[in-house]
Amino acid sequence: MSKLDRFGAPVSHHDQADIDVFGQAAELMLGFAPDPVGMIKEVLKKSPDFIMARCFLAGVYLIASDKRRQPLLHQQYAELCKLADRANAREKGHIHAIGLWVAGDLYGSSQAYADILNDFPRDIVALQYGQQTDFLLGSASSTRDRPARMAAHWSQEDPQYSYILGMQAFGLEEAGHYAAAQALAERSVAMNPKDTWGVHALAHCLEMQGKPDEGVTFMTSCEEHWGHDNYLSIHNRWHLSLYHIERCEFDETLAMHDAHMVVTPKSELMDAHDSAALLWRLNLDGVDVGDRWNPVADKYAEVVDQAYMAFTDLHAMMSFAATGREAEAQAQLAALETAATQAGTAGDIIRIAGLPLVRGFHAFGRGEYAQAKQLLSAARHNSHLIGGSIAQRDVINWTLTEAAMRDGDTATVRALIAERTLMKPHSPLTDMFTRRAA
Repeated sequence: MSKLDRFGAPVSHHDQADIDVFGQAAELMLGFAPDPVGMIKEVLKKSPDFIMARCFLAGVYLIASDKRRQPLLHQQYAELCKLADRANAREKGHIHAIGLWVAGDLYGSSQAYADILNDFPRDIVALQYGQQTDFLLGSASSTRDRPARMAAHWSQEDPQYSYILGMQAFGLEEAGHYAAAQALAERSVAMNPKDTWGVHALAHCLEMQGKPDEGVTFMTSCEEHWGHDNYLSIHNRWHLSLYHIERCEFDETLAMHDAHMVVTPKSELMDAHDSAALLWRLNLDGVDVGDRWNPVADKYAEVVDQAYMAFTDLHAMMSFAATGREAEAQAQLAALETAATQAGTAGDIIRIAGLPLVRGFHAFGRGEYAQAKQLLSAARHNSHLIGGSIAQRDVINWTLTEAAMRDGDTATVRALIAERTLMKPHSPLTDMFTRRAA
């Protein structure tokens, strides 16, 4: 008889102590708390044939969005293939999802994680990894629908229920169901104040509805729960910074960047994205950020030829454009042009959306505003393909607006401001854009 993990999903492994550690690590991962990976690695040293633990570790590398983690993913997949005959049906589903990603079928991998939930709705690991693939691929409808596959099999009696609600709230927000999303996010955070993904979901809801005052109040009131020892703390501070930018509080924004978002050689790429996105917005708002761009550009210079996740490429180009690093910019464009000719999901995304957007930001940095306007206008409605959230990709619209303004295209500026006003009619930032356009 097979054993169950702490969430109620079957595992083929028979050492209960190992299974307990796996459950603890998976729950830490749900809260973005340290150090689930270290725990799993220790378990695998003791029990290298623990299939679900190896699936968990492979999934960490899969969702890392850094091509430098791909050899580690391939290594874990090779080990899983050796163990596949012993795997149960749930574990075979994970191995299949991992194999599709390794083969370059990123959308197929994301769907395979969803398919696991049809038969194993208590597999919260498949839910979390699946939602992260949705995030990397910009799949709003899947982000919304994935938690629905398992919602009926969980209740508030489950200790992990807040995480289900937080993921469901984020999916609803990305799909534009803001009222329903906010209600679920608020319920998630009330149930578990340390659910940093639930906090993140609520931050998105308030941002997308143009509620910066509520956002600042909420984020500061519970900062003790999300602002310290977890892997989302920097990103959640980025969300708090967006509220300050929306209120044209640029000094507060810059101070928050300096206190929490300065990039170092040890920074993860996702943390560099937050710094780059914030500094770029401040530049667009006319704020002099001094030499803060240099460590960001240094970090992206390490991955200039990845051509793996277009979201990374876009933020890398921000740093190269802002620092005038034309050699790195040209190297990145060359890598993307090569990748755009290759078969597979990544090549399709780069060709359709990633390369045109990166070219648009490059043109903006060179002062070629008409060219930037043309490129960004043509590609922005495909921008979901590069991944990230709607709030993160809004920087494309900001840059297009500024390019049109600098190009003297008042009609386009007015049209873009009208779009922005639809969701944020009482925004000091939108008012600033409007004054400048006038």
